[in-house]
Amino acid sequence: MKICLINNLHKPFSRGGADRVLEIARDGFCKRGFDVFVISTKPYFLKYDDDKNYYLKSFFHYLNKIPKLIRLFYHFADFLSIKKYLQIKKILKKEKPDLIITHNFKGLGLLVLKAIKNSKIKHVHVLHDIQLIHPSGLMIVGKEDMLESFFTKIYYSAVNKIINSPNLIISPSKWLMCEHEKRGFFQNSKKIIIQNPVSIKNNFSLKNKKDSAINFLYVGELEDHKGIMFLLNAFNKFSKNKNIKLSIIGKGSEYDKIQGLKNEKVEVLGWKTGEQVKAAMQNADCLIVPSLCYENSPTVIYEAASLGLPVLASRIGGITEIIHYLGGTLFEAGNEKDLFKKINYILKNLDSLKKIGTNSKYKINKFSVENYFEKLKSEIDQSNILFT
Repeated sequence: MKICLINNLHKPFSRGGADRVLEIARDGFCKRGFDVFVISTKPYFLKYDDDKNYYLKSFFHYLNKIPKLIRLFYHFADFLSIKKYLQIKKILKKEKPDLIITHNFKGLGLLVLKAIKNSKIKHVHVLHDIQLIHPSGLMIVGKEDMLESFFTKIYYSAVNKIINSPNLIISPSKWLMCEHEKRGFFQNSKKIIIQNPVSIKNNFSLKNKKDSAINFLYVGELEDHKGIMFLLNAFNKFSKNKNIKLSIIGKGSEYDKIQGLKNEKVEVLGWKTGEQVKAAMQNADCLIVPSLCYENSPTVIYEAASLGLPVLASRIGGITEIIHYLGGTLFEAGNEKDLFKKINYILKNLDSLKKIGTNSKYKINKFSVENYFEKLKSEIDQSNILFT
């Protein structure tokens, strides 16, 4: 059986959790003997070819460097990209996959959905954020009414007509599925909740540190909506008389600004490989996820839980669902005082939190790659999208 995976980013251009989920899914399908290829994007001016996968030229990779006003024109052009529609239509006709699994479309153009619909190939769509509802894919705390603006309603009504009803819709969180359902999406699709898969390696565990300081760790995109600037400013205020440190791993548009704000208690490590992130987690005491945007199901929380690392995270979107199951501490998103209160609680109850972290290491097995694929296979079979 041949499977086509479609996502706007794929390695070596991966950035976030959705891209890691696609890579885990691709590896899982390949190990099970399926013929898999990926359709994704590459920076427009970069020469990069892959014998197995397809990378379409896209300005999406430069979006953070484009002024906000010009981005509006980009979003419009991306929405109606006839060129990418024809390219993807040609690829699907050539490869003739039995099943298409889509993730994020930004940079590929939403007309890819029309190409899929016209191909009459079985279609599974995996939700990761609200890109189908708002072109930014983001809903920021305190700005929730942006989704009810006149132009946003026009946008998601048009998208709704284009995507129509794929055979199966998968969401890692009930919150994200509800956000789409209440706006009329996927009325004739089968809809299920399957948490993102986690690549679990039981040979990893937290180390006994020589450093007496309590080490907090941030791993993610260095973008304002991820709460990194909020966290850094708050941490610099709070840490003056505390024996605590903060390590920051990631890349993004705020990198240079963050470098200017670091001090002896804050280290900025830049981008790291998956193995290097795990090593950093082994030496940390607590992961902080300070998102200001409504997250769906951050992969980094699953990764921390697989190592038994306690988590402190914003009470927002699908994060709440994960923490309620795996255990951890929540604070009000964007609320500095509540963040201070919860950090103080962690400092006084670190042993108790470590026990919660240890328990999460066992609970996370529910989300293993093996369990994910068994559930995915079962749901696809029940939806008459047959695996052979």
